[in-house]
Amino acid sequence: MKTKRPITLLIFAIALLLMGIAFAARRVVPTETASQAQTLSDWAHGSAGTLKVMVSYPTELLTNQKNEIMLTYEADPTLQQNLAYGYVFDAEFNAGSSVISPQKRLLVPLESGRRSFSWQVVPFGRSEISGSIQLGLGGSDLSGAYAISPQVTFEIPFQVRQTNGLSPNASFIVGLSMIGAGLLCVLVFIILSKKYIGAKG
Repeated sequence: MKTKRPITLLIFAIALLLMGIAFAARRVVPTETASQAQTLSDWAHGSAGTLKVMVSYPTELLTNQKNEIMLTYEADPTLQQNLAYGYVFDAEFNAGSSVISPQKRLLVPLESGRRSFSWQVVPFGRSEISGSIQLGLGGSDLSGAYAISPQVTFEIPFQVRQTNGLSPNASFIVGLSMIGAGLLCVLVFIILSKKYIGAKG
């Protein structure tokens, strides 16, 4: 009986290797991040103090995954001396074609020192998304009953990249498994090819 040369096995091995490299490359190539900074004046109690705010975000959002938008803020010395009067930091994040958590609008009592909080955004269905963060500084009586009165606004353009739904680490592990399976298939192909050549000779 003649031994057939396993060409199909080689094609399958190459496909596994290519897919494995594609999966593993997701952790190798980091997502670019960008940041913007603004300053808010004390409109609540009229001091000369200011609140320094910086937003950090990925320039590319991955579908089927939570992407973090980080907001860091700190009162200057003048504003810190007046914190006893009571301040509320009002921030609202909006982005089309996406799910935002924990919620779009956050009202946070202002405290001394550097503080931060974040939103998680999961995009769907578009190659580009326009995002914006509106910020305001109010007194302790500020509530979410009325729309935000922004002092400053961050405009954030996002690119959207389709993904397989796995985290970078999980995708890397799957990629390594595929590469291992592909190499194993190549080894089996070599062994079977030698048998084919021997049978033909």
